[in-house]
Amino acid sequence: MSATAPADAALRRLWGRLTRQSVTDRSLSALTLLLLTEVVLVPPLVELGVFNRHFADLVFVAGLALGVWMLADRTLAGRSFILTAAVSVALRVANLWLPDTALRTPDAVFAGINLLTLCWLTLAYTLASGPINVHRVLGAISAYLLLGLAFAHAHRLVAIQAEGAYLLLGHPAPYDELVAKLAYYSFVSLTTLGFGDITPVHPAARAVTTLEALIGVLYPTALLGWLVSNVTRGAPPRA
Repeated sequence: MSATAPADAALRRLWGRLTRQSVTDRSLSALTLLLLTEVVLVPPLVELGVFNRHFADLVFVAGLALGVWMLADRTLAGRSFILTAAVSVALRVANLWLPDTALRTPDAVFAGINLLTLCWLTLAYTLASGPINVHRVLGAISAYLLLGLAFAHAHRLVAIQAEGAYLLLGHPAPYDELVAKLAYYSFVSLTTLGFGDITPVHPAARAVTTLEALIGVLYPTALLGWLVSNVTRGAPPRA
């Protein structure tokens, strides 16, 4: 065996690790773009009738597919993510034939768990060893967007279980009228804007809204601020 064989093997392992890291970093940026599309672009187009809700489901499934490809690993969180992603996709497909009322609760539960797990994995990769770059900052933004979407499903569960838990323009709103606006309400709560067009009146709705507002205030200050400051200082790779 050549004396240089161990060195060559070590270089190949290093190159493979750096290549995977580069792909993952770029995928964090792609995930951010997809999530922004789902949060900002898709809901108004669905409400205006340009797309039906199945297009929104397609964007959701695309996000899960990217997450599985990019972030799934052999850890407990990675395996849980794959399992809940598969169930979420199956429920969205089943909804093409089965009535929506039969699938509301399991869809909200599994979608919420799946988004929280993807958020955890995104943060794990964002804070993993390696250079702190723009892709990592976008990964932290992806986690923030995933939190907002997960809380939207938490609000869905409250609205399903407690009719009239939210007021829409001062009047109790049925679930079918409210559901399309819950992602918007979630991000209004997460960013603590509080326009007042949707108001939580049930104790569970207020508790979820309060928790979301607290996270929305602390997350950008603690994590995003730290990451951005390290990028602007040109922080070296972490061990």
